[in-house]
Amino acid sequence: MIYNAMARSLRIIHIEDVQSDAELVDRTLKRSGIAFEKIVVDTRADYVKALGEFNADIILSDHSLPAFNSLEALNILKQSDTDIPFILITSTVSEEFAVNVMKEGASDYVLKDRLQRLPSAIINAIEKFQSDNERQIYLNEVVASEALFTKAELLAQFGTWRLNIKTKTINWSAGTYPLLGYTNDEVDPTIDKFLKNIFPGDAPLVRQVFDNPGELNTTGIDFRVINKDGSIKYIHSQFEPELNEKGNPAYLIGFNQDVTDSKLSQIEIQRNLEELKAAGDRQTAILNALPPNIVLLNEAGKIVAVNESWRKFTLENNLGVPKYGIDYSYIAISEKATGVDELSGKKIANGIREVIAGIINEFSLEYSCYSKNKKVWFQIIVAPLTDKTKKGAVVLHVDITARKQAEELMLQSEANLKTIFENTDIAYVLCNTESKIVSFNTKATELCLEQFNKKLKIGGNAFSYFPKNRVPNLKEAIQKVLQNEMITYETSYICNEGFVKWYEVRWAGVANENKANIGFILAFKDITERKVADIERDKMTADLVQRYKDLEQFTYIVSHNLRAPVANIIGLSNMLNSFDLDIRESKDVSSALEKSINILDQVIMDLNHILQVRSNINEQSENVSLLLLVSDITISLNNLIQKENATINTNFSAVDNIVTVKSYMYSIFYNLIINSIKYRQPGIDPVISIFTRKDAQKIEVFIKDNGKGINERNFKNLFGLYKRFDSNVEGKGMGLFMVKMQVENLGGNISVQSQPGSGTTFKLEFPKSQHTKQAF
Repeated sequence: MIYNAMARSLRIIHIEDVQSDAELVDRTLKRSGIAFEKIVVDTRADYVKALGEFNADIILSDHSLPAFNSLEALNILKQSDTDIPFILITSTVSEEFAVNVMKEGASDYVLKDRLQRLPSAIINAIEKFQSDNERQIYLNEVVASEALFTKAELLAQFGTWRLNIKTKTINWSAGTYPLLGYTNDEVDPTIDKFLKNIFPGDAPLVRQVFDNPGELNTTGIDFRVINKDGSIKYIHSQFEPELNEKGNPAYLIGFNQDVTDSKLSQIEIQRNLEELKAAGDRQTAILNALPPNIVLLNEAGKIVAVNESWRKFTLENNLGVPKYGIDYSYIAISEKATGVDELSGKKIANGIREVIAGIINEFSLEYSCYSKNKKVWFQIIVAPLTDKTKKGAVVLHVDITARKQAEELMLQSEANLKTIFENTDIAYVLCNTESKIVSFNTKATELCLEQFNKKLKIGGNAFSYFPKNRVPNLKEAIQKVLQNEMITYETSYICNEGFVKWYEVRWAGVANENKANIGFILAFKDITERKVADIERDKMTADLVQRYKDLEQFTYIVSHNLRAPVANIIGLSNMLNSFDLDIRESKDVSSALEKSINILDQVIMDLNHILQVRSNINEQSENVSLLLLVSDITISLNNLIQKENATINTNFSAVDNIVTVKSYMYSIFYNLIINSIKYRQPGIDPVISIFTRKDAQKIEVFIKDNGKGINERNFKNLFGLYKRFDSNVEGKGMGLFMVKMQVENLGGNISVQSQPGSGTTFKLEFPKSQHTKQAF
């Protein structure tokens, strides 16, 4: 048998708790000629100990033991570091159980009543184990070899591929993935994936190799691959056919290698060669085509070549240098040059020395000289020039006369512009597209200090100089300006001294030479004098119109209100002069005459009151609190309010303070409140509500009551002089006439809404004051 020739006998762990069964196994093995050493265990602990110490070649196990069974023993073997065959020796078991045991890892199973199969089962298990072990060792070596090969591929930047000519399927090694622009195992190998990242211009050449592998007339091609970062990789591919048993091409085997470094080097070398070849051909043409005067120097500072501009310059200015200075020291020429100041000549000579010596990388100097009796400007630029055989420098003389003259003109223009900019009566602030201040003039500084008490700062945000509530409107204006719209308006504010200043404000965009907007200009011009004149003119015009209306009104008063009492006085006077009256009649005439004179006096007093109101319009406007105004009137009318049990409610949350003539506003409120109380509804306590509203153009004041109300047919004459519509209440029709006149003198309007029995609402409308202190 196989084990008779072994150097040592077979070592067996036998799991068995029946002594006779163990001895039967021993006799069976001895009869077969197998030499063995065996240890019998029947507990878990002895089994575990034997696994660790006995160094067995195989395990034989009964299925059922008092302490544990064969499945547990098999599981313990798998969990240990021991890798040996396991054979189950047991009584009759089901086929299903035997299959499960084999699935769990048992090598074989033998029934106790058929132990004659045991020796062959042991030999087969041992041989299979040895074969599997040897195969695993081989596979490990193959894997290690492939890993080493893969590492070698990656390090050497090469990879292999194999194309099935018939099926067009392709496989490639791990090193091929990065060569084609992929990470390892990123895609499955296919021809399309092979071609995907290849430079579009090279892909047809590679596809031709794959499409017609049997018709190739070459064994190698070069192509480019586009990496994920957009860089280019150069690949050289070698390939050859693999023949089948009939000698026909069955596969195409390829070898790819990254040759980017060598390719780039070749390209660079080729480019350098081409440049060197063309340099000699182009040098003269280039130098002659360039406008600057160009001189090439060797490492000793001698002139080795010049261009046509230099030749022309030396001839026109009769420099007296033979051969245009070629083979002469340019350094010496510079130090003794005529037409150039001595200091500039020395600076140029020293600069050339330092560039050639490598002390500095470049030298540049602007200097002036005279050519054809005219002053011209040049910029000399000296830069190192290195070739394969020697060092030197290139010297360029660039004619900058036009630029210098333009700069002088620009400086003069800037000086003139600055003079205008600083001495104009207009304040200018220049901002960029981000609303940052770029520049401003003195007038703008003075205005900013005057209005905002802040200094303008370069780089400051223009919005920081305005109230926050104005910023949204300003941003909207700037957006329009940045779209090439121009915005102009007039505004005013009250100075700290109390007088009003008016400004014309202009926003305009600023564009560059490409007509792209680069910012905006904010300009302020003081137009106070003109505006005051305009206001005075408008005021005078309004006064003339009003005076004309007053004359009409006075004509009416004179023709109606004065005529009757005067006529009565004349008639009564004639009666007294007749001397035909008795004493009683004389007394009656005298009484009638006195009454007519009183009426005439009252009319004259009313006229005087109206004239007085007209004269008071020249009073100074001031900031008036409506809440305090109503409070003063309430105190003044306290007795009447208490007598009539009147209630006055106010709500000035929309507007409280208004710039106006206080005496007028007091009179307006006083008369309207008095009327609301006088024309109360019988049996109902007067309730008067006073409140305000505002919009962008005007301020509205409402005085609402719950009184008798007014018939709509009386609205037309409601504010007329001596117009009365309720004879049950004392009065002479002056109050509402005076209210309307005062409201209109303040630039406002008055209107009424009312119905009999539903109360009355007077609405006063005033324009928003133009004299409130505000930002631009």
